[in-house]
Amino acid sequence: MAERAADIQASATADWNPLGEVYVKRYLNYELDWGINLADYLVAMSPFAGPVALMPKQRQTSMKPEITICTLAGKKISTIPWEGGRVIELGWTLSENLVCVLEDGSMIVYDINGQLLYSRIIQREIQTSRVQECKFFSYTDKDKVFGGFAVMTCNMEFYIIVDIDKGKDEVRVKKLAALPDAASKPGCWAPLCKESTSVIVTVEDRVYLLSHLDATLYEINCGKKSAACWMEVAVTLNGKAVALFDREGYMWAGTTDFKSSDTEFDLQLKQKVARVQMQWGEMDYFVLVIDRIMFVKGLGKHWCKYPFHNYAQGLVSTKSLNVLRIGVMEPGALLNDAYKEYEGDESHKADEFVRFIKDKLSNAVLQCIDAAGEEFVPKVQKSLLKSANFGKGFLGSEIQPELVNAFVETCRELRVLNSVRLNKIGIPITLRQYRRLSSGVFVDRLIYHGLYHLALEICDFLKIPPSEGAVKVLRNWALRKVQDKSMSDADVAQKIKRRLKDANVVVSYGEIARAAMDAKRLTLAADLLRNEVFAQDQVPLLMEMDSDSAALEKAIESGDPKLKRYYQMLHFRPVAAALCSKVLKETDQEQLLRLYRQESLFIESGCMYFAQSFTARDPDTRKQRLFDAQKEFRDAQDNFATKAIEEHAKLTTEVIKLGLKETATLSDAVIWCVKNRQSRQAEQLRKDFKMTDHQYWWAMIRGLCDIGDYAELDRFSKQKKPPIGFEAFAEVCIVHENYREAAKYIPKAALENRYHLYLRIQDYSKAADVAYQTRNISRLDEVAIKAARTPEIVDLVRQYKAKLEGR
Repeated sequence: MAERAADIQASATADWNPLGEVYVKRYLNYELDWGINLADYLVAMSPFAGPVALMPKQRQTSMKPEITICTLAGKKISTIPWEGGRVIELGWTLSENLVCVLEDGSMIVYDINGQLLYSRIIQREIQTSRVQECKFFSYTDKDKVFGGFAVMTCNMEFYIIVDIDKGKDEVRVKKLAALPDAASKPGCWAPLCKESTSVIVTVEDRVYLLSHLDATLYEINCGKKSAACWMEVAVTLNGKAVALFDREGYMWAGTTDFKSSDTEFDLQLKQKVARVQMQWGEMDYFVLVIDRIMFVKGLGKHWCKYPFHNYAQGLVSTKSLNVLRIGVMEPGALLNDAYKEYEGDESHKADEFVRFIKDKLSNAVLQCIDAAGEEFVPKVQKSLLKSANFGKGFLGSEIQPELVNAFVETCRELRVLNSVRLNKIGIPITLRQYRRLSSGVFVDRLIYHGLYHLALEICDFLKIPPSEGAVKVLRNWALRKVQDKSMSDADVAQKIKRRLKDANVVVSYGEIARAAMDAKRLTLAADLLRNEVFAQDQVPLLMEMDSDSAALEKAIESGDPKLKRYYQMLHFRPVAAALCSKVLKETDQEQLLRLYRQESLFIESGCMYFAQSFTARDPDTRKQRLFDAQKEFRDAQDNFATKAIEEHAKLTTEVIKLGLKETATLSDAVIWCVKNRQSRQAEQLRKDFKMTDHQYWWAMIRGLCDIGDYAELDRFSKQKKPPIGFEAFAEVCIVHENYREAAKYIPKAALENRYHLYLRIQDYSKAADVAYQTRNISRLDEVAIKAARTPEIVDLVRQYKAKLEGR
C-alpha cells in the first residue's frame, strides 16, 4: 500500500526542533565509515556542496602523507602524494581548485584531479616571517561572490590574499595595519568581508578591526560580570554579523561595527573550554561544537543541543514552515491539508479547505512548489508537488503561465538535484545553490568532476543548447581521453570516433587533434584529423604536422578560395611551413603582391599598395602606389575604399602646401593652422574633409595649448557645449603640466570623471570630496595612500569613511 502524504510529511517534520519562532532540523546525508578521527586532520570543504580535502596534521613515519580529495559521500576522487613542507591550511577556490598554504609562505594550487596548476611565494615578507595561521573566507551577498584567504605570520602581521582563481601572476596580496598589542598572542581572529576585506582580532577582552589603513579598537558592552577572554570568533558570509565566544562559555553576537548586540548567552559550563568550533548558519543562528556536543543558538534566548555525529543541520526555511508547520494558516498549508484530506477519502473537508483559500489559490500552489524545492527527501518533494498539482486543477483556465512554468521547472530541477545527491555522486547541493550557479555552471562542475555521462543526460533533460551543453561535455570528455596514456593511440581514436559519431551534435575534431599534438601523440592526432569536416580547422593542423600535400589536397577539396590560394602558394615552396612566415615579411612583399594579382585578390593587393605608399621615399613612387591602390579597389567595386584613397591623396596635397610631411594627418594640419593663427584655413580644412566635431575640437584644444594661448582656449570652451566634454580640456592642460588651467575645467566635467583628474593634478582634497560624493570607499583608501604624508587629507578621508560606513 502506497504511503500517504500525511505520514510522509509527518516523518519530514519529526526532527524539527524549535528555536524561538523558527525551527532547526537535522538529517543524515551520507553514512561515512572512514575509520578516522577528523580532529587529527586538516579538512577543507568546497562551497556549493563541492568536494572535501583531508590531510593528516602529523606526519606518519611509516608512510608519506597524502592529501585525499573525495565527495561529501566519501567517494575518493583523487590523492596527492605530499613531499613538501608543513601545510598550515587547506582551502578551496570558488571554481573548485584546492589551495595549500605552507608554513614557508608559499601556496600551491591543484585541480580536483590532483594536477598541479601553479605554485608561488605569496610574498617575500611572509616567507621571511613564516605563516602561523591561515583562514579561508568567502563573501556572498546578493549577486556578489568572491573568496580568498588571510594569514597571520609569526610576527603577528596579517595579510589578505585574493584573486587566487585568476592564475599565478594575478594573485593580489594586501598587508593590513599592525596589531597594537603585537606583543600579546591573539585569542582568536577571523577575516571580515564587506566592500573590502579586513580582519577582526581579539586580545583577551579587546577587539580590534585591522584594515590596510589603520587598526580600530572596539569596546563590547556585554553583560558578563568578569572580563571576557574571547577564544573564538565567527563572521557571517555577508559580513554583517559577528559572534564571539569566551573560555567560560559566554557568547556575544551582534553587528560587525560592535555597536549593537543581537544576543548574549551563558552556557554555564562547569569548566573552561579548551577547544571550540563556531560557525554561522545564515543570519539567524550559529552552531558551536564543544566536546562532541553540538549547540545550536538562535539570536533570541532559545537554544538546543545534539550529540555530535555525521549529521547535517540547518534552519528550516520559511518556505517549508509556511506549508509543513502544524497549525499554520498560510494558503500553502491549507492547500496541503486539503490534498491530505482528499487522499484520505475526506473529499468534503478538502473542498472546505479549497473554498477557504479560493482567492489565494495561486499563491497556495506557489508556496507548495517552493516548499518542495527546499526538501531533500524525494517522497516529501513528491507529496508537496502533488498538493501543488491538486491546487492547479481548481484554477482551470485562470491559471497563470508563470505558475505552470514554476511547477515544471521545479520538477525538472529537483529531478536533476536528486540524481546528483545519490551516494555514488555525492553532491548534496540545494535548489537555491543550484539556481545561483545556473544550469550551465552546474554542468561545468560535473565536467570538472569527470561525470560526463551524467552531464550529457542532464543537458538533454534540461534541453540546454548543444553549444553550451552536449558539445562542451563531449569535447572535454575527448580531451580527457587524449591524456589517458594507459590506452594505445588506436584504441583512443576508435573510442573517440565511435562516441562522437553516436552523438547528435557536431564536435570539432580539430581541437581534440591539437590536444593530441600537444601530448606528443602525433599518430592519434593524424587519425582524428581525418574526421574533421571543417577545412579551416583541418588544413592548418596538417600544415603544422608537415603534411603539405595532404593540406593542399584538403584545401582544394574544400572549395574555400582563401585556403586554396594559401596552399597553392606554399605548394611551390620547398619548405612550406618556413616560407609561409617569410612571404609575410618585407623582403617577400613583391612576391606576395604578384600572387594576389594572379588570384584577383583586388582588396588584398590594394591594401598592400596603400601600405607601400607610406614607405616609399620618392614622391613620384608614392603617388603611383596610391594610384595603383585606387585602381585595385575600383576593380573590387569597393566604393568606400576608392573614395578613401581619393580623400587621402587630396589631403596629402594640402599638407604638402602647408609645409608638413606627407604622412601628416588631418588633425596635424588643423593643429598647424591653429598654432600659426590661420583659423580660416583650419575651418576650411574642416569643411573640405568633413571633419567630425570630435576630431576638430581635439585638434583645436591641442593647438591652443601647444602655443600656450589659454585665454583663447577659455573663449573656445564657452562657444557651445563641448562635444568631447570638459574632460578633454583638463586632459590637454595636464599633459602640458598647466595644473592651474586644468583645475578650471575639472569642476565642469562629469562627476564620475573628476576623481582621476584631481589625482593627476595632485589635488587630493578635491579627489576625496568626489570619492565621498560617489560613495566609493576604495577610492578614499587610494587617496589616503597617495596623501599619506599629509595628515589633513588622511583625517578628511577617515571622516568621510566613517560617514559612509555609518560609524
